[in-house]
Amino acid sequence: MHDWKRVSELLGGISRSTIFNLWASGELGSVTIGSRRFSTDKQIAEYIERLEAGAA
Repeated sequence: MHDWKRVSELLGGISRSTIFNLWASGELGSVTIGSRRFSTDKQIAEYIERLEAGAA
């Protein structure tokens, strides 16, 4: 599982606010543990796949 900083790195350096907006909208899946939010490798891969499909 990856926190927002690692998710940012994996998605090309997008901003913290963009990641939190993606999580809030449900566009990027996440898991909440306590008050912290994370994305798994699978959730990130699915998000990228949807982006690629939309670009075709």
